[in-house]
Amino acid sequence: MKADWKNTAVVVPIYNSEKYLQELFNRIMEYFPLSSVFAIDDASEDNSADICKKNDVSLVKLQTNAGKGNALQIGFKAAAELGYKFAFSIDSDLQHKPEDFPNFINKQNELDAELIIGKRDFSHKKMPIHRIWSNTLTSWVVTRASKQKILDSQCGFRLYNLPILEGMEFQTKRYQFETEIILKIAKKNGQVGFTPIDTIYDGQESYISGMRDIKNFIKIVLYEMRK
Repeated sequence: MKADWKNTAVVVPIYNSEKYLQELFNRIMEYFPLSSVFAIDDASEDNSADICKKNDVSLVKLQTNAGKGNALQIGFKAAAELGYKFAFSIDSDLQHKPEDFPNFINKQNELDAELIIGKRDFSHKKMPIHRIWSNTLTSWVVTRASKQKILDSQCGFRLYNLPILEGMEFQTKRYQFETEIILKIAKKNGQVGFTPIDTIYDGQESYISGMRDIKNFIKIVLYEMRK
């Protein structure tokens, strides 16, 4: 199955992103109608939900912050229920460029892959050094565990084939979901491909929690390798 502009939705997990959202929606709208955008507000404490409502995107407003993985699962389910076959995941803080959408769709069509992930530039000129180390290490670990060459396991800018996710049960609801889903897709013999994207760090606040998330990453990899 191949992705196109009609069978693809855009899922945006949101947490306290009010200063970025209007620009993000404006740029997404160059490629998709906002009716194809599923905004999952993970209990933001700012005006993110109001901006979503103003733009008439499909909004799910969560009352309790449960994590990015949970928000993505809710968004994918909502898109699939409306008949979409593919869905982008894109961060809400403008670290991902909607202008790269065509490259993802072209790469998916070329490979007929179940998952296309953005590949960032792992250089000290583009990315903080601690992120280079963590991304290089985690990508190596996921490559070994999935038996596929994984170039950037932590990038959240992705294009998913939704039917392959049907019936999957996930152990995590936070950032480790993006690792877990690679491993589950690989177990189903789904192909994972990559397309280059810009590496953008403009001082946005990170909600990744150091040692807790490293521990959870290791836990989910070991769990999937034992299954």
